[in-house]
Amino acid sequence: MAKKVSVIGNDLVLNEKIIKALGSDYLIKFFKYEENLVEKLSDFEPDLIMIDIISLSGDYINLIDGINHSLLANKKVLVISQSKKIDNIIGSSPKIRNYITKPIDFDNLKRVIEEIITDKSKYIVVADDDSEFLDLMRIFFESNGYKAKYVSDSRKVIDTVKSVNPSLILLDLVMPYKDGFEIISEMMEDDNLKNIPIVVISAVEFNKFITKGGASGYPEYISRDLSVDMIKEIVDNILNYGYVEEIEKTKVLVADDQIELVILMKEFLEKNGFVVFTAMDGKEAIEKIYEFVPDVVVLDYDMPFKSGIEVSSEIKKNPVYSHIPIIIVTAKGDKETKIKGLLMGIDDYITKPVDNDELVARIRMIVKRNRQVLDSNPLSKLPGNPSIQARIEKAIERKEKFAVLYIDLNNFKAYNDVYGFECGDNVIKTLAKILVEIVMPNTSGSDFIGHIGGDDFIVITHPDKAEDIAKKIINNFNQIVPSFYNKEDRERGYIVAKDRLGNELKFPLLGVAIGIVHNLYRTITSYAQVSHIGSELKKACKANPHSSYLIDRRKD
Repeated sequence: MAKKVSVIGNDLVLNEKIIKALGSDYLIKFFKYEENLVEKLSDFEPDLIMIDIISLSGDYINLIDGINHSLLANKKVLVISQSKKIDNIIGSSPKIRNYITKPIDFDNLKRVIEEIITDKSKYIVVADDDSEFLDLMRIFFESNGYKAKYVSDSRKVIDTVKSVNPSLILLDLVMPYKDGFEIISEMMEDDNLKNIPIVVISAVEFNKFITKGGASGYPEYISRDLSVDMIKEIVDNILNYGYVEEIEKTKVLVADDQIELVILMKEFLEKNGFVVFTAMDGKEAIEKIYEFVPDVVVLDYDMPFKSGIEVSSEIKKNPVYSHIPIIIVTAKGDKETKIKGLLMGIDDYITKPVDNDELVARIRMIVKRNRQVLDSNPLSKLPGNPSIQARIEKAIERKEKFAVLYIDLNNFKAYNDVYGFECGDNVIKTLAKILVEIVMPNTSGSDFIGHIGGDDFIVITHPDKAEDIAKKIINNFNQIVPSFYNKEDRERGYIVAKDRLGNELKFPLLGVAIGIVHNLYRTITSYAQVSHIGSELKKACKANPHSSYLIDRRKD
């Protein structure tokens, strides 16, 4: 019986190539993105799922997450990503001014537009086939005083641009009839259009994911530009020879500038059941860590661009990745070097020449220990309560000046009840991303983000920065809030849901409540005291149905 292959995507040319490559040997079924897609895939029972993340009109990350939490969890997945057309966006000479990922960070969008546009009397052209997204953009532009033309039919984009001569084009890459890549190419060939600034809008974060298909967590990817024969060979390898590693296997990054050593370590680790990524210098190691989020990292002490110690320092300062265990491989056996690393949070040292059996044993021990003690929230990947408490108690013990922002969402229960837990989880993940984007660029090495649970978060910073951070969180969150609702709820500005007593009430749109605790005016002696004050302030904020913050100004 022929093995089954599901192909998810909207690119007809690519689909024809896949038919030509696989059609005689495999049973192929094509799917478009829709709400019950995982259920339809389950009914088909494919042996391999191919996902084209460029043409996919929808949230491919949530789709892959849905696959991982369904009956399809053990199926092989192949990501189709890279295209030569991407050079127009992130190549050595990109043809566009910027790109912005969906869901839109409106604070970032506003900054990008202000950097490009100085004359608000000229039009902005927004091209996207998603009518709800266009409605959201109308709200944004009208509230910020910009004139805009909205185009949902990709075939009309060039004519619209010619007719209004806009100051900027916001262009979705994936649209029926004509994609954004084709529109960019046409504009570049027209002397009257090629200098109009373009900002691409896409669900794909190109710098992180496009060249490796890494958004899925799967290292297996193929280029959209591969030949028919190569596609056939790759799929044959996956389905007939087990080419793809199982996703539950431990992911290890090995970084060393000695290529022979890297090859030997990679081969040995793979034979022992690990999924292995490699890097040849410190800069590449950091990129791979952000890209693939390995379960453990093995770093050479001395590498070009950044040493193993420097890589470790950067990773440990980032709250999203600080939980990853790090093993340093070094020819230096002196006590001072090891103590320095251990004080930075490095988990283990191995001295060269490397004993591969010892390396495997140490990796397994560290990963097992890390999974047992790791308190990061599974939804946001941010540190949880034990880390939060330890960080605050450490600041108190050192008599540091600090501020703690207690962050909570207004009307979240009502939103969860109406829209469901999946949408609620998306709100929480978006808020976590906003916090990281706002706090991390300001980090001095002492700032910290934690996830208490549910819709409750913590930011620890210096009192001088606390109020500015709170304002940015509120501004950023308020601009994205409309995207969490359907058109009807957005327009009326509330949803109807039942309260805890079962009474049907009107609930305003989501807001952020932030209580700021600090020790500028009075001494704080315990974590419990911080928690108590924070709860008081947050409760007072939540009396306001809209986003607000309250800073503790009491002196006793």
